[in-house]
Formats: sequence, C-alpha cells, structure tokens
Amino acid sequence: MKRRAVVAGILTVASAGCTDRLRDIAASTPRDLAVRSRYVDGDPLVEGQSVRSLPEGLLTHAASFRSKSEAKAAVLPDQPEATAFVEATSFVDDGGESVLIVAQRLTVPEVELRLGSVSRTGDRSLRVAVDLAGVRGEIETDDPVVKTLLLRLTDERGPPTRIIVSIEGDRAGVTV
Repeated sequence: MKRRAVVAGILTVASAGCTDRLRDIAASTPRDLAVRSRYVDGDPLVEGQSVRSLPEGLLTHAASFRSKSEAKAAVLPDQPEATAFVEATSFVDDGGESVLIVAQRLTVPEVELRLGSVSRTGDRSLRVAVDLAGVRGEIETDDPVVKTLLLRLTDERGPPTRIIVSIEGDRAGVTV
C-alpha cells in the first residue's frame, strides 16, 4: 500500500504541469475507452454551436463531431488550441476511430473545467462528468464567461450514440 502511495507521489511530482495528462490518467474510464481532454479558457465555437446560443438560464452545453470538416467549421479560426486538438483527432467519419465532444459551461472567470470521469450508461451510451476547479463554495455571477473542455473519445466498441455531459448537477445530452 505504501509503495503505491510513493509511486503516485513520484508520478505527480515528475509530471507537474501536465494537468491534462494527469486528469486523463486519473479519470475512471472503462478499459476499452480512450479519452483525451484539453481545457480551453473561453469560447472557441462559432455562433450557433456555442453555449452562448442557448436560451438564457441554460449554463451547460455539449456538442459532438464525427468528422474533421464538421469540427473545423464549428471552431473559430483564431483558436489555436482548439484547432490543434481538432487536427490531432482521427475522426470516425474520416476513417478514424474517434469522436470529439465539446463541453461548455457559463461560470465565473476563476473556474477551470477538468475531466472527472467517463462511464457507460448503456451499450452505446456514455456519461461524462466534468469537474469545476479553481473555486470553492457557491458560484454566482452577473457576468458569466464561457469555459470549454474538449474531449476526444475512442471506443473499441465503436462510436457512442448518446453522451450525457454532467457539470455541477446540470446535464446536457448530445447524440453523436
């Protein structure tokens, strides 16, 4: 037991600054599902795809993409992090194995989104839990900003048909 704690501590120190990688490794995912995540501070999506396009009062949004052309059309051209993540994705409709999920939340500027866990809720359905990091307690703001988490999902069973994204009790469902 002590050895595991020591190894975990060494890995944490050795990979300092690699928060996305640590979160991906720490996320409880089924063995036949590979997940990579990238946090983007702001809104990389075009109007109509963004959480800002939702009716007022809806704070959580999810979008899915099966092809590179579809994903590139949804990402603003001046968003290098999001564009690089899209470019690195091997999309299902383009002969690859992955789908791209975009999880967004309207919240305070101090918040960051982190992958919490991914679990199966059915044969072709997944639940993605996203954690809010950076603040404690109640979060209230009169002027919310957009926070985005990009997720690359590769399922050995084939692409999922339905994904539920859960952020702080709010849920957004998306058909892939």
